[in-house]
Amino acid sequence: MKTSVLSKLTLGLVMALAMGLSACAKKGDSAVRVAKRGGEITTSSTCSTGASSIGRIYYPSNQSAFEAAVKSFVSTNLPGSAFGSIDASGSAANGVFLTMNLRFDSAGQIDKANSKVLVQIRDSLVGTIDSSTQKEIPAYEVQFTSAYNGVLNKSTRKFTVTFEDQYGWIGFDGYYDNNNAYGTVYFKNYSSVDGSSLQQQTMGSFWVPTCGLLN
Repeated sequence: MKTSVLSKLTLGLVMALAMGLSACAKKGDSAVRVAKRGGEITTSSTCSTGASSIGRIYYPSNQSAFEAAVKSFVSTNLPGSAFGSIDASGSAANGVFLTMNLRFDSAGQIDKANSKVLVQIRDSLVGTIDSSTQKEIPAYEVQFTSAYNGVLNKSTRKFTVTFEDQYGWIGFDGYYDNNNAYGTVYFKNYSSVDGSSLQQQTMGSFWVPTCGLLN
């Protein structure tokens, strides 16, 4: 895992993503988000080799900021108070897990219909018993089943991709090598059930196996 990825991304690429999202986001586009505890998962978590394609979102230098950002991200559907603690290290069983399956055409443009992302939040409540249902609490999963926009530069191995619906968007700005992809996660909500900020935020850094990302 690389914790210095924020310093490795060019300022121009980051600013292009942020400005493009602000200018182009369209509220009311067809909903593609599935968000709940124990979701209906279609994003592939294995590479063609059978290896895991699951990575992490993390922010080890600031636990409180990371947890606040993740809880703000989910506030389009549930209040942050509905979650327990969320580890920021990216190395514990508790934390935020990431799976992305991206497809690009020969020109480097995103194949929207065949690109997906799954953000799985395993907070401290996962595995405990819900007193109201007497059932074990599963992870909370946010899945986007198609992309909004994106581009890949095969020469520089850099990419940006955005997933958006009427609730908000989440964007990934990164680069990849033969083993893993690394980058930064941004998001912006269009509404919140608990009054969380609707300003664009940085959730943290991410890594995912390249074999699953571009498989």
